[in-house]
Amino acid sequence: MLQTRIEGGRELTDGVKQGTPEQPLITIITSTFNAAKDLHWTIESIRAQTYPHIQWIIADGASTDGTVEILKQNEDIIDYWFSEPDKGIYHAWNKALPYIKGEWVQFLGAGDELTDSSVYQNISVELRNYINQYDLIYGSIEIISYESRRHIERIGESWSSLKFQWQGFRPALPVHPEVFHKASIFINGHKFDEKYKIAADSKLLLEVINNDNILFIDRDVVRMPFGGVSTDISHSLLVRKELLSICQDLNISQDKFSYIWCSIKESSKYIIFKVLGQRFFCNVMDIARFLCGRRRKWTVK
Repeated sequence: MLQTRIEGGRELTDGVKQGTPEQPLITIITSTFNAAKDLHWTIESIRAQTYPHIQWIIADGASTDGTVEILKQNEDIIDYWFSEPDKGIYHAWNKALPYIKGEWVQFLGAGDELTDSSVYQNISVELRNYINQYDLIYGSIEIISYESRRHIERIGESWSSLKFQWQGFRPALPVHPEVFHKASIFINGHKFDEKYKIAADSKLLLEVINNDNILFIDRDVVRMPFGGVSTDISHSLLVRKELLSICQDLNISQDKFSYIWCSIKESSKYIIFKVLGQRFFCNVMDIARFLCGRRRKWTVK
């Protein structure tokens, strides 16, 4: 494993990009660790963007699978990257925050894709027009299967509707990759709470959001593969623990009905998974989705 930082990127030789009054600079932050298999999806979608004012920062956790070599090969679109051991995704993101040069910041995972080549060109209009009015602007996200990249579902709901809902053990929130954060959030001292390993992005959004500072744009932004730690049923107890702790930290009272319902649902899912195994669990989950008129998700390759 690498013990010291190595770094690279276009900024080290060509300097920092600048936005314009009409087209603000957008910073993307990506955390990687042994992501050589998935990173090309993200690289290709960023390379395809018609919008010129993009800063891409990659925080790598000392990968040993060829990820660093991929970063070196794509320095024409990666503005700054560094590779050194870290303590997880939120530690990596926090280390990247001081290098933000853009007016808006988006966090993309390795393997996430921007929906099409004009995503930033289109949304830059709202980012420009509402920079003095909103701290967070978000769009819609398309959930796709991991292997075949097939469409599963589209998620996108206005804040006027979302803010009255609960999801699991916390108030409803946008899916994090679809969110553009005003850079001043981080300049003013907000960071990801590293005591949380799965849900620190939820805590940050809950800290920042109020009813007047977030805007929904009904436009597809990201294609995100289904999966990851937060959707792994084997981590459901940790997710529950973290979300309850976050609500306690922020003095958010639990919705009692939602708490009881989600406790029953998550406990049942965990028992099915542990007793009958992953394959049976995934089939049960998709049968339930079918009965609700929704597409398969858990068994799609």
